[in-house]
Amino acid sequence: MPRGSKSPKTVKQREEGSSLAVGLVLGVILGAALAYFLLEFSESRYVLENVERGSVEVNLLFNQEYPDFVSRLMERSNKSIYVIMYVMKYDPKEDPSRDPVNYLISQLVKAKNRGVDVRVIVDDVTKQSYPDTITYLKSEGVPVRLDPRAGVTTHTKMVILDGEWVVLGSHNWTESALSSNNEGSVVLRSKDLAEKATEYFIELWDEGRSP
Repeated sequence: MPRGSKSPKTVKQREEGSSLAVGLVLGVILGAALAYFLLEFSESRYVLENVERGSVEVNLLFNQEYPDFVSRLMERSNKSIYVIMYVMKYDPKEDPSRDPVNYLISQLVKAKNRGVDVRVIVDDVTKQSYPDTITYLKSEGVPVRLDPRAGVTTHTKMVILDGEWVVLGSHNWTESALSSNNEGSVVLRSKDLAEKATEYFIELWDEGRSP
Protein backbone atom coordinates (compact mmCIF):
# COMPACT_ATOMS: atom_id res chain seq x y z
CA MET A 1 0.00 0.00 0.00
CA PRO A 2 1.45 3.44 -0.92
CA ARG A 3 2.90 5.56 1.93
CA GLY A 4 0.43 8.17 3.27
CA SER A 5 -2.63 6.32 2.12
CA LYS A 6 -5.22 5.19 4.67
CA SER A 7 -6.59 1.75 4.85
CA PRO A 8 -10.37 1.36 4.34
CA LYS A 9 -10.58 -0.07 7.84
CA THR A 10 -9.07 3.04 9.46
CA VAL A 11 -11.38 5.41 7.61
CA LYS A 12 -14.36 3.31 8.54
CA GLN A 13 -13.34 3.32 12.22
CA ARG A 14 -13.03 7.09 12.25
CA GLU A 15 -16.41 7.51 10.59
CA GLU A 16 -17.95 5.21 13.16
CA GLY A 17 -16.24 7.16 15.96
CA SER A 18 -17.56 10.47 14.61
CA SER A 19 -21.07 9.04 14.34
CA LEU A 20 -20.83 7.78 17.93
CA ALA A 21 -19.71 11.20 19.19
CA VAL A 22 -22.54 12.94 17.36
CA GLY A 23 -24.98 10.40 18.74
CA LEU A 24 -23.74 10.97 22.29
CA VAL A 25 -24.11 14.74 21.97
CA LEU A 26 -27.62 14.43 20.53
CA GLY A 27 -28.49 11.96 23.28
CA VAL A 28 -27.40 14.41 25.97
CA ILE A 29 -29.39 17.26 24.38
CA LEU A 30 -32.51 15.16 23.89
CA GLY A 31 -32.21 13.74 27.39
CA ALA A 32 -31.97 17.20 28.92
CA ALA A 33 -34.94 18.41 26.88
CA LEU A 34 -36.99 15.37 27.89
CA ALA A 35 -36.14 15.89 31.55
CA TYR A 36 -37.21 19.53 31.32
CA PHE A 37 -40.55 18.76 29.72
CA LEU A 38 -41.22 15.93 32.15
CA LEU A 39 -40.58 18.33 35.03
CA GLU A 40 -42.90 20.93 33.53
CA PHE A 41 -45.56 18.32 32.90
CA SER A 42 -45.35 16.97 36.43
CA GLU A 43 -45.83 20.47 37.87
CA SER A 44 -48.84 21.11 35.63
CA ARG A 45 -50.27 17.74 36.50
CA TYR A 46 -49.88 18.52 40.21
CA VAL A 47 -51.99 21.64 39.81
CA LEU A 48 -54.65 19.72 37.89
CA GLU A 49 -54.70 17.00 40.52
CA ASN A 50 -55.30 19.65 43.17
CA VAL A 51 -58.34 20.85 41.24
CA GLU A 52 -59.59 17.31 40.67
CA ARG A 53 -59.34 16.60 44.38
CA GLY A 54 -62.01 19.24 44.89
CA SER A 55 -60.07 22.14 46.39
CA VAL A 56 -61.46 24.36 43.62
CA GLU A 57 -64.36 23.59 41.32
CA VAL A 58 -64.73 25.87 38.32
CA ASN A 59 -67.65 26.31 35.96
CA LEU A 60 -68.68 28.83 33.32
CA LEU A 61 -72.04 30.52 32.87
CA PHE A 62 -72.87 32.09 29.54
CA ASN A 63 -75.83 34.31 28.73
CA GLN A 64 -79.10 32.95 30.15
CA GLU A 65 -77.43 30.13 32.10
CA TYR A 66 -76.68 32.64 34.87
CA PRO A 67 -80.10 33.35 36.44
CA ASP A 68 -81.12 29.70 36.60
CA PHE A 69 -77.86 28.57 38.20
CA VAL A 70 -77.61 31.45 40.68
CA SER A 71 -81.27 31.15 41.70
CA ARG A 72 -80.76 27.47 42.47
CA LEU A 73 -77.75 28.30 44.61
CA MET A 74 -79.78 30.91 46.48
CA GLU A 75 -82.64 28.50 47.05
CA ARG A 76 -80.20 26.10 48.75
CA SER A 77 -78.35 28.73 50.77
CA ASN A 78 -78.76 28.50 54.53
CA LYS A 79 -76.04 30.77 55.94
CA SER A 80 -75.26 33.86 53.89
CA ILE A 81 -75.73 35.57 50.53
CA TYR A 82 -73.62 38.64 49.84
CA VAL A 83 -74.16 40.56 46.60
CA ILE A 84 -72.10 43.34 45.03
CA MET A 85 -73.80 44.54 41.87
CA TYR A 86 -72.97 47.53 39.71
CA VAL A 87 -76.50 47.71 38.29
CA MET A 88 -79.55 46.02 39.83
CA LYS A 89 -82.88 46.81 38.19
CA TYR A 90 -86.04 45.82 40.03
CA ASP A 91 -89.20 46.38 37.99
CA PRO A 92 -92.30 46.76 40.19
CA LYS A 93 -94.54 46.20 37.16
CA GLU A 94 -93.13 42.79 36.25
CA ASP A 95 -94.03 39.43 37.77
CA PRO A 96 -90.96 37.48 38.99
CA SER A 97 -91.91 34.60 36.70
CA ARG A 98 -91.40 36.86 33.69
CA ASP A 99 -88.46 38.99 34.80
CA PRO A 100 -85.23 37.16 35.77
CA VAL A 101 -83.99 40.08 37.87
CA ASN A 102 -87.19 40.20 39.89
CA TYR A 103 -86.92 36.44 40.34
CA LEU A 104 -83.37 36.67 41.70
CA ILE A 105 -84.40 39.50 44.01
CA SER A 106 -87.38 37.46 45.21
CA GLN A 107 -84.94 34.68 46.10
CA LEU A 108 -82.93 37.16 48.18
CA VAL A 109 -86.11 38.10 50.07
CA LYS A 110 -87.06 34.46 50.63
CA ALA A 111 -83.57 33.68 51.91
CA LYS A 112 -83.74 36.64 54.28
CA ASN A 113 -87.12 35.45 55.57
CA ARG A 114 -85.75 31.99 56.38
CA GLY A 115 -82.89 33.47 58.43
CA VAL A 116 -80.07 33.71 55.89
CA ASP A 117 -77.69 36.66 56.32
CA VAL A 118 -78.46 38.60 53.11
CA ARG A 119 -76.71 41.88 52.25
CA VAL A 120 -76.52 43.89 49.04
CA ILE A 121 -74.05 46.55 47.89
CA VAL A 122 -74.86 48.59 44.78
CA ASP A 123 -73.17 51.42 42.92
CA ASP A 124 -74.67 54.93 42.78
CA VAL A 125 -75.90 54.23 39.25
CA THR A 126 -78.51 51.87 40.72
CA LYS A 127 -79.75 54.54 43.13
CA GLN A 128 -79.87 57.17 40.40
CA SER A 129 -81.42 55.08 37.62
CA TYR A 130 -83.34 52.35 39.47
CA PRO A 131 -84.29 53.63 42.96
CA ASP A 132 -87.19 51.16 43.11
CA THR A 133 -84.59 48.42 43.64
CA ILE A 134 -83.36 49.91 46.89
CA THR A 135 -86.85 50.84 48.05
CA TYR A 136 -88.15 47.32 47.49
CA LEU A 137 -85.22 45.54 49.15
CA LYS A 138 -85.37 47.77 52.22
CA SER A 139 -89.14 47.32 52.47
CA GLU A 140 -88.57 43.57 52.58
CA GLY A 141 -85.92 43.83 55.28
CA VAL A 142 -82.88 43.22 53.07
CA PRO A 143 -80.00 45.51 54.12
CA VAL A 144 -78.63 47.63 51.26
CA ARG A 145 -75.64 49.95 51.12
CA LEU A 146 -73.99 52.08 48.49
CA ASP A 147 -70.29 51.63 47.88
CA PRO A 148 -67.91 53.71 50.06
CA ARG A 149 -67.43 56.73 47.78
CA ALA A 150 -69.68 58.43 45.25
CA GLY A 151 -66.77 59.42 43.03
CA VAL A 152 -65.53 55.83 42.61
CA THR A 153 -67.36 53.31 40.43
CA THR A 154 -67.88 49.87 41.91
CA HIS A 155 -68.14 47.84 38.74
CA THR A 156 -68.02 44.47 40.52
CA LYS A 157 -70.72 41.90 39.77
CA MET A 158 -70.27 39.22 42.42
CA VAL A 159 -72.42 36.89 44.52
CA ILE A 160 -70.95 34.97 47.49
CA LEU A 161 -73.04 32.16 48.95
CA ASP A 162 -72.59 30.25 52.21
CA GLY A 163 -68.86 31.02 52.35
CA GLU A 164 -68.31 28.42 49.65
CA TRP A 165 -69.58 29.64 46.26
CA VAL A 166 -68.47 32.71 44.31
CA VAL A 167 -70.12 33.85 41.07
CA LEU A 168 -68.15 36.59 39.36
CA GLY A 169 -68.31 37.99 35.85
CA SER A 170 -69.99 40.40 33.47
CA HIS A 171 -73.66 39.78 34.33
CA ASN A 172 -75.40 42.78 35.85
CA TRP A 173 -78.80 42.18 37.37
CA THR A 174 -80.72 43.77 34.51
CA GLU A 175 -83.31 42.16 32.30
CA SER A 176 -81.16 42.71 29.20
CA ALA A 177 -78.07 41.17 30.79
CA LEU A 178 -79.97 38.12 32.00
CA SER A 179 -82.22 37.67 28.97
CA SER A 180 -80.63 38.86 25.75
CA ASN A 181 -77.05 40.10 26.10
CA ASN A 182 -73.92 38.07 25.45
CA GLU A 183 -72.48 37.74 28.95
CA GLY A 184 -70.05 35.45 30.74
CA SER A 185 -69.39 34.65 34.39
CA VAL A 186 -67.28 32.19 36.37
CA VAL A 187 -68.53 30.00 39.20
CA LEU A 188 -65.96 29.03 41.82
CA ARG A 189 -66.59 26.54 44.58
CA SER A 190 -63.79 27.06 47.08
CA LYS A 191 -63.93 28.00 50.76
CA ASP A 192 -60.54 29.70 50.49
CA LEU A 193 -61.57 31.88 47.55
CA ALA A 194 -64.99 32.54 49.07
CA GLU A 195 -63.26 33.71 52.26
CA LYS A 196 -61.12 36.13 50.27
CA ALA A 197 -64.16 37.40 48.37
CA THR A 198 -66.05 37.83 51.65
CA GLU A 199 -63.20 39.90 53.09
CA TYR A 200 -63.49 42.18 50.06
CA PHE A 201 -67.26 42.42 50.52
CA ILE A 202 -67.04 43.18 54.25
CA GLU A 203 -64.46 45.89 53.63
CA LEU A 204 -66.83 47.64 51.20
CA TRP A 205 -69.82 46.99 53.48
CA ASP A 206 -68.20 48.44 56.59
CA GLU A 207 -67.22 51.59 54.69
CA GLY A 208 -70.45 51.74 52.69
CA ARG A 209 -72.98 54.58 52.68
CA SER A 210 -76.63 54.52 53.50
CA PRO A 211 -78.66 54.79 50.27
